[in-house]
Amino acid sequence: MTANSFEIKVPQIFSWQAILGYLKRETNEVMFQVTEQDRVRRAFKVGTQIYLCEIAYLPETGQLKVTVLNGLTLNKTATELIGVFISEWFDLDEDLSSFYQMAASDELLAPLTKRFNGLRLVGMPDFYEAITWGILGQQINLGYTYTLKRRFTEKYGEKIVYEGMNYWIYPTADQVVPASLEELRELHLTQRKAEYLSDISQQITAGKISKEYYQEMFNAAIAEKTMIKLRGIGPWTANYVLMRCLRKGDAFPMADIGLLNGIKTIEKLDAKPPVEELQRLKKKWCKWCSYATFYIWRLLY
Repeated sequence: MTANSFEIKVPQIFSWQAILGYLKRETNEVMFQVTEQDRVRRAFKVGTQIYLCEIAYLPETGQLKVTVLNGLTLNKTATELIGVFISEWFDLDEDLSSFYQMAASDELLAPLTKRFNGLRLVGMPDFYEAITWGILGQQINLGYTYTLKRRFTEKYGEKIVYEGMNYWIYPTADQVVPASLEELRELHLTQRKAEYLSDISQQITAGKISKEYYQEMFNAAIAEKTMIKLRGIGPWTANYVLMRCLRKGDAFPMADIGLLNGIKTIEKLDAKPPVEELQRLKKKWCKWCSYATFYIWRLLY
């Protein structure tokens, strides 16, 4: 560790190239950028300061090196918070050995773990980002969801400029609460989505819901049952947040179109798999449902 850099140890089952392949798949991503040198740049806000960091993989030491680019000096708090975020983002604390052992004898997963060997479940550590992404993405395609996310971030978030490029900090709930429904609609949101975003922002700001609140729940089923009581949050959005933010391994969005189409493609089916087949897979994959889903998604996206 130096005044402007530190390292994070990566687990044995890890592929920076597989992660970069996932990160590069969408050119309209607003929260980070992948450089031509296969490094990832992202801004992090700690207190009142915004640190622009570049993340590089050091294969010789099995570490990620995180370097601050915009001249700020790292203190203990910033190092810890940024390090925790990156570890959560790339799910570095999860031991995937038993997932790979299970997948080796699974007809659906075996070819995927070979093709995407070392891929971690890239997440969204920011609860507000995850739950608003789930709302923005309801009933529209992935590309347009990224467009809405960019509009939302550029309207309410913060940015720093480095070498002529903008690097954004995702909005917080309290930054969005004052917005009227009419203002949110200007982002080309439907009336319902504007209402859902406003409601969720108010509940988070009021302390009624939080990442910690749902993390304390015993399993995904209990957390999902609680989360879908929120206006605008159905099973798909709940399971998305449980997978990508709360790291509930048994979260399983059984009705997700990507999951269904992925299984259909792998098994060369004429139609989407029936509910009974999804229930069987959920029981079989158990605590690895989230990883199984992510790898199937990766086949398509």
